[in-house]
Amino acid sequence: MEITLIFTTILSIFMIILAVRVLDLRGSPVTKSFHKPNREIDPNDLERAIRGHGNLIEYAPLFLILMLTLELSDASVTLLYIAGIIFSLGRLMHGIAFSFMRKNVFLRIGGMSLTFVGFFILIIPALEIVIS
Repeated sequence: MEITLIFTTILSIFMIILAVRVLDLRGSPVTKSFHKPNREIDPNDLERAIRGHGNLIEYAPLFLILMLTLELSDASVTLLYIAGIIFSLGRLMHGIAFSFMRKNVFLRIGGMSLTFVGFFILIIPALEIVIS
């Protein structure tokens, strides 16, 4: 369970960063003191930050469940680390593209591609277990 715990921790930290970004753009009293009093927030920036945060929340739990299940099934440690690194990098790229940038096609598409690659790296051995 140690490998899954490592990636759960990494993704949780990133989730908190994205959540704070959303809170900030919503005008949270906690972050208000860091900005000018007359700060104007572009509704598109807020919407993108919400989607960046929500997208991580949508993908990470299933990935981590799959990772934990394989780890408990004695899957290859190397395979788990590779999948975790690729998936986490993909989520980081995608989250940054959505939450902190107006438009970055490379980070957005690259992030989603790495997310899917991370999933497939785990799905293949999971199917082998199910089929056998």
